[in-house]
Amino acid sequence: MVTIKDVAKEAKVSISTVSRVLNNSGYTSSEVKEKVNKAVEELKFQKNMVATAMIKKQTSTFGLIIPDIKNIFYGELTRAIEDHAHKFGFNVILCNTDNDLDKEAEYLNFLIRKGVDGVIFSTPEMNDRNIKEVMKARSDLAFISLGSQLKNVQIDEVLVDNFEGGYEATKHLIELGHKKIGYIGGQPNSYSTEERLKGYKQALEDHGIKLHKKYTKLDEFKINSGYNKGKELMSIEDRPTAIFAGNDAIAVGVFKAARELNLSIPEDLSVIGFDDSQFAEIVFPALTTIRTPITDMAEKTVELAVQISRKGKNFKETITFQPTLIERESTQRVSN
Repeated sequence: MVTIKDVAKEAKVSISTVSRVLNNSGYTSSEVKEKVNKAVEELKFQKNMVATAMIKKQTSTFGLIIPDIKNIFYGELTRAIEDHAHKFGFNVILCNTDNDLDKEAEYLNFLIRKGVDGVIFSTPEMNDRNIKEVMKARSDLAFISLGSQLKNVQIDEVLVDNFEGGYEATKHLIELGHKKIGYIGGQPNSYSTEERLKGYKQALEDHGIKLHKKYTKLDEFKINSGYNKGKELMSIEDRPTAIFAGNDAIAVGVFKAARELNLSIPEDLSVIGFDDSQFAEIVFPALTTIRTPITDMAEKTVELAVQISRKGKNFKETITFQPTLIERESTQRVSN
């Protein structure tokens, strides 16, 4: 195995000089850098990343905690985070919790033992006891909540304005003449569910439309939830003429339920989703939805995590992105 000593001998410089060049620290002339890099290439030298991490007390690794990798939203989010982290020389360890806080705690212990430089939480649970505990134990690490605002925890947050998205989705349906508008959300203890529901209710109130509790259903951010709750909504007397689905996966389930009940979208039922995931353009008719800027949020989260890990302090700031209405074919003006 070629060592740093071999590189120094080949380049005719000191070991400390080779170390400065490899770690890009301190001043070294361009001529010496060229000699060292040439020796590295000729000897096919590879840095011992473990040893470097031990010296620097950094592993250039982040943990990413998500609730459900099967959810297409989290698949896209994970890809965006991994891609951007790689540009900064960081690796990402993916931890899928299945919305299980005990499983999440096990993952956190694992990540701390691995010496990660920070943890990105993309979990819908607002009362996550694990985050508060791990932040208290390891205040030196970068901790960022992506997509959810946590209760009683001061943490760096990167969010989309869920209230505004819920409001715009509902307003779009109202502007198409719909007054009987259903809402199917995810978990009741989820930040995004709560905020999108608030936006839905506010839009109805602002436009003088009475809120009917029978039109509101909460379950999970899954296709089956949209299917089951959609069937319930479409089977009641005086059914909704439009449904605001809490995410695109729920909207897909609503599509399935509508087909089984011989209801056409959008002729018999208008449907709007949330996220603008790959589902939105795959389904037929194409889904009108609220776009969450997934890539922009992921990139900002990574940049914040890198900045925190290198400066050794958390800024405790909240960065909020604005959602956008993407109008496609699944909504239309209500027929009288």
